[in-house]
Amino acid sequence: MVFHKIETVPISKVSVWDEVEARKLNSEGIKELADSIRQEGLQNPPVVQKTKDGKYKLIAGQRRLEALKRIGSKNIPVLVVKHPYDDENAKAVSIVENLHRKQMKSNEMAEACDFLVKSMKSNKKAATALGISQQTLRSYSGFNSVPEKLQQLVPKIISRNEALQLYRIIPKVDDAVEIANRISRYSAAAKKRYIDALTLDPTAPHATIRRMANHFKEKQNIRIKLTKQQAKFFSKAATESSSEPNELAAKIVSEWLLKKGYK
Repeated sequence: MVFHKIETVPISKVSVWDEVEARKLNSEGIKELADSIRQEGLQNPPVVQKTKDGKYKLIAGQRRLEALKRIGSKNIPVLVVKHPYDDENAKAVSIVENLHRKQMKSNEMAEACDFLVKSMKSNKKAATALGISQQTLRSYSGFNSVPEKLQQLVPKIISRNEALQLYRIIPKVDDAVEIANRISRYSAAAKKRYIDALTLDPTAPHATIRRMANHFKEKQNIRIKLTKQQAKFFSKAATESSSEPNELAAKIVSEWLLKKGYK
């Protein structure tokens, strides 16, 4: 069970989980937030956990903390959570708040996820703490999530985006590196077709992937008319799969054709 209460504490006693995370705080909108707090007061107290030395670790509300510091507040109302949070779960709560902040940019999101993965020393633990799949975590993390062994191939062997795509499709880094070296001499267009084909069947042999990629040269643009409701649902599905609508449509059609035996 979680117990909590509102307390007013010295702002100097409240700190974030890590200096690095604090330095990466996005300052955009902090002035407006500070002005709002100055005029209307703090509507939602930051969430903290009291430590054994009488100080407070911030779990959620870093922007509010920064805004109050900017207007010179000596004290801060906080929601003190009395719960056996370990460091990992508390950091996860803090990261989740940032991930769900609408203004958060993709590079900030990548840095936040990368911070959590490094803190927990595990993609699986970080994904579990955030309540998302490892695939979604890799999508959020961007290039930061790509193992160093694969990053070292950029830009001589493959591009930054190709490395990220390969890692999303083939999480086993040695296999991803092998594929990257295999397609290193392909043109940019041929690499794209190969990776698109690989997305459809990551376990297929190289020769099969190449045949599928070559078929993509012959593909035609086909227009499909959807109802308003269908278009809305399809757009949502594309967002959830971190794809563009046309990419998802091509994938669905290609998978259907493969099942029918058209390779």
